[in-house]
Amino acid sequence: MNNSLFIRKNIRAAVEWLIALAAYAYLVYQLATFDRYSAFAALFSDSSAGQWVCLSIAILLMPLNLYLEGAKWKELLCELHPLDSKEALLQVLYGQRAAFITPYRLGDIPARVMRLNDSKHWKQSLVLGLYGGIIQTVVIIACGIIPAVIFLHHTAQPYIREVCAVAAIALLIPVAMRYKSLPRSIRLTGSQLCNTFVWSTARYTCWIIQFALTMAWAGVCLPLNDVAILIPTYYLLVTVTPNIPIADAGIRGSWAVFTFGLYGVDAPASAIIAITMWLINTLLPVALFLPGRIRTKEKTA
Repeated sequence: MNNSLFIRKNIRAAVEWLIALAAYAYLVYQLATFDRYSAFAALFSDSSAGQWVCLSIAILLMPLNLYLEGAKWKELLCELHPLDSKEALLQVLYGQRAAFITPYRLGDIPARVMRLNDSKHWKQSLVLGLYGGIIQTVVIIACGIIPAVIFLHHTAQPYIREVCAVAAIALLIPVAMRYKSLPRSIRLTGSQLCNTFVWSTARYTCWIIQFALTMAWAGVCLPLNDVAILIPTYYLLVTVTPNIPIADAGIRGSWAVFTFGLYGVDAPASAIIAITMWLINTLLPVALFLPGRIRTKEKTA
């Protein structure tokens, strides 16, 4: 038993460091190949104190973003594997690092589950985590449908907005039907489902606020009603676009240039806003939380 535990812990440690090395190698690659440093430098030199305050608040909201995801993860597993807030947050951080180097962020939930020290319920934990991701996607789609329809009304051909609205709503139907088919052991209670939607909506709101603050830092001044249309539309487009880590920043920048450009925002500012958000919420957690500091409580055999 002790030998088995020792081997399992060492294998897990080796995997952890391999993930960390791959993540940091990719981080160095992204920074080395980033080609908009001159635009960033110009923006920094021209920013007012108020703009810097906006950027600072957006950065300070990053831990809140992670906390909200940790609270959602804790809620999802409360019946199966109770966690305290610290353990849940540490597992989310570990998942962030694995997601950073895997296509479609597929490594996120498996990496969290690997930290649970619970070999009996790993399959149920994995499914519940994946379903939590689906709920977050549902929130983004549901909140983005109406803004996207309004956006398309101003930028697309007649009737395409209605077609897109129906298609977006249709995406939600299989999710509800799929949930009913899940075994009872991995279905959420009514309270869990409600709370998971609350935490997902809170995290989505945090993203919206961060994005608006980053826009203010970049000197983009649009009417509030336009901002309420563009940001949810942008997140909807990013969410439904398949991507891999190496293309993530480029995809986000491209959609920002497309959506905000149609409302008069120049391309460099649009790209800088999207990439700055990516740096804050994706690269910064990976860079700040070192492998040796991400530890959960170990159970003794």
